Amino acid sequence: MYRVWLIAGAANMLLALVVAAATGHRLEGEFVPVIRAIFDTAREMHFVHALALIAVGIVSAQFGRKLLIDLAGWAFLIGIICFCGGIYLGFGPNATQVRPLIPVGGLSLMIGWVLFAAGALFLKRPATV
Repeated sequence: MYRVWLIAGAANMLLALVVAAATGHRLEGEFVPVIRAIFDTAREMHFVHALALIAVGIVSAQFGRKLLIDLAGWAFLIGIICFCGGIYLGFGPNATQVRPLIPVGGLSLMIGWVLFAAGALFLKRPATV
């Protein structure tokens, strides 16, 4: 499972970079400063939580699969999709349907950190042979 988290983290880092490049060059109009600030928040959260997925992968590789760590990974992934994705899509044609997902995603990111901390609390060094 650790490979899944490492790949998900790397893919999300790439996606966050693509979004950053696209929004940096494509935003136009009188509301650009406000929209850019909103996108900057989503992009920053996307980068940070992509790194969190990589951390979940590293911890899983080092200590083996742990339920709380895996749940943290899922919470981070759901949070990225709902929070960051909700903001990215919140200015598109389906904005009204997507915007309710944003607070769900934010809560999921917070839960992910609680789960990661709880999982770390119970980690034990694997026995050496």
